[in-house]
Parts: sequence; structure tokens; C-alpha cells
Amino acid sequence: MAQRIKIKELFEKQPVGEEITVMGWVRTKRGSKNIAFIALNDGSTIKNIQIVVELNANNEN
Repeated sequence: MAQRIKIKELFEKQPVGEEITVMGWVRTKRGSKNIAFIALNDGSTIKNIQIVVELNANNEN
């Protein structure tokens, strides 16, 4: 399992080439038929991270 990291630490360390796990809640979600943009926050900072998800016929919104 990947190491869990808080979003604040993610902005400070900026790990490259590492598998990490972030947990939090979805602040906003927007997108189209093929792609979704999710703003995730965990309360450790006011900043969100943006997650880009490619959607296909097997994924549900």
C-alpha cells in the first residue's frame, strides 16, 4: 500500500516518482462525458489538489 500523505505535506515535499495516497472529501466535481476534474481537500490546508479522471463506459459518475 502506498504511503498516506496530507495535502499540505504534498505541496511542501512535491514527491516525484513515488506512489502516495491522499484521503479527504470532494469539494467540487466538474467534467464532461469523457473526463472529470475533482478538487480534493483534507483540511490540512485551504488549498485543494485537482484529480483528473478519464471516464469510460465501465465507470460511473
